[in-house]
Amino acid sequence: MTQAIGTKAIERSKRVFRILLVSILSVLIGSGFTLDYTNQALAKQAEQAPIASATETSSIATVTEPEPTPTTPATPDPVLAAIQARQTASGCNLHVDPAVAVKSLGTCKLLLVGDSLGNNLGYGMIPQLKGYKSLKFVLKAKASTGLSNSWFYNWETNLKSYLRTEKPNIVVVFLGANDRQNMKVGGQILTFGTSKWKTAYAASVARMTKMATDSGAYLLWVGLPNCKPYNYNKGMELISAIYAKTVPQNHGARYIELHNFTSDARGNYTQYQTVNGSRLKTRGDDGIHFTANGQNVIGTYAITKLATLFKVAIKSNYPRVVTK
Repeated sequence: MTQAIGTKAIERSKRVFRILLVSILSVLIGSGFTLDYTNQALAKQAEQAPIASATETSSIATVTEPEPTPTTPATPDPVLAAIQARQTASGCNLHVDPAVAVKSLGTCKLLLVGDSLGNNLGYGMIPQLKGYKSLKFVLKAKASTGLSNSWFYNWETNLKSYLRTEKPNIVVVFLGANDRQNMKVGGQILTFGTSKWKTAYAASVARMTKMATDSGAYLLWVGLPNCKPYNYNKGMELISAIYAKTVPQNHGARYIELHNFTSDARGNYTQYQTVNGSRLKTRGDDGIHFTANGQNVIGTYAITKLATLFKVAIKSNYPRVVTK
């Protein structure tokens, strides 16, 4: 009897122990035992995982900036270099120090060809270059001429002749005032402003430009001014656009515009400009040509552009500067 009671007591103790053990485990689980286990497992996985290489890391985290495009050093223009060499060989030192240019220029010649506007420019440039005793100015401008009416006066033929006889170091071209008309090419009449007309006119400009630079001269082609007659001015703008596109294709030539230079601050035609601080009449009553004051103004402009664009040592003796 006593033994049976002892056995039952032991069984009860075991059951109590199992209950207590289950309770303790439940408490442990509820208090984060599983979370700790999970963290330990993740930490163990992290330890076993391969570490990304430095290359892999930078490819993900670093934004690679594009490398700067290498700049190519400017090379001397072979056409300009050849022209300069020919001029130096001929005794014309256009590239000497401007401070001593009057005495050291050598023997140089400037040829200006054009129409009546060319005459306007020539009359403005000649007196402003008188200080250069060894610079000869040759003006070969003829009124009513142009590239459209070669039947009347063929500028390509005559320029070739002038280049051969005068052997200029600088050629200035200022024409186009009479070119708002049809052209006759190979027996065919080309209507002004059409694509065929533009092509033929540009070809004539290109031939004259090449003719001058091939002779060993710099060439400066002057665009047409802002003119008063509306329809006429539109034609001048069309022609100047051809000059602006065609002339620079020859490295020994430069084009300068005159439309904006002869406009007011708003871009409109003006007959009066402020010159050296004084308000002067610079355009003729026809709204196309220039007065004596205007001739001096565009003369200074052309001389300044020659010096700047070709780095030649000439300047105006008495500049006429326009302010707007």
